[in-house]
Amino acid sequence: MRVTTINHVGVSVADMERSLGFYRDLLGLRVVLDLDVAKNADLDAVVGMPGTVGRAVFLETPGGDARLELWAYAAPAGIPVRSDARPNDHGVNHVSFEVEDADEVHARLAGAGYCAYSSPRDLGGFHRTFYVRGPDQEFVEFLEERTSPESVARALAEGPGRD
Repeated sequence: MRVTTINHVGVSVADMERSLGFYRDLLGLRVVLDLDVAKNADLDAVVGMPGTVGRAVFLETPGGDARLELWAYAAPAGIPVRSDARPNDHGVNHVSFEVEDADEVHARLAGAGYCAYSSPRDLGGFHRTFYVRGPDQEFVEFLEERTSPESVARALAEGPGRD
C-alpha cells in the first residue's frame, strides 16, 4: 500500500455561508463543487452515521494544488468545537495555508474581525506563521514559507529551542 497524495482536508461547519465568507471571500479559495447531499445508505456507511444529509462545498487554492471540503450537516447534529480547545488536543487540529505575505494576511484577517493568537512570528528563520480561530472555532494556520518543510521539521526537532 502506498499513499500518493492528500486529496483534501475536511472541515465540519455550523453555517455554510459564514464559512464561505471566510474561506472563499476572505481567503480567496475558489468553489469547485457545491452540492446538497440527500440521504444515501452508502454515505451513511462510510461516515458511520445513519441519516446523513447536508451540504458539501469543495474549495481549491488559487494554484489548484490543494482542496478544502466544508461540510454543513443538516443531520445528524454535530457537537461544536469547544471554545477552550487547544492546538495540542488530540485529533486533526488545524489546516495550514501557505501565503505570500503573512503580515498582509494577518492585517486582513484582523480587519475582518478574526483574532490571531499572535502577530506573525519567525520560527527559526524558516517561516513566518500565525494561528487564528475560524468561523467554527477551528484552528487555521497561515504560513509564509522560507525553506522546505523538511528543513523546518528537522530544525525544530534538533534546534536550541527544545526543552
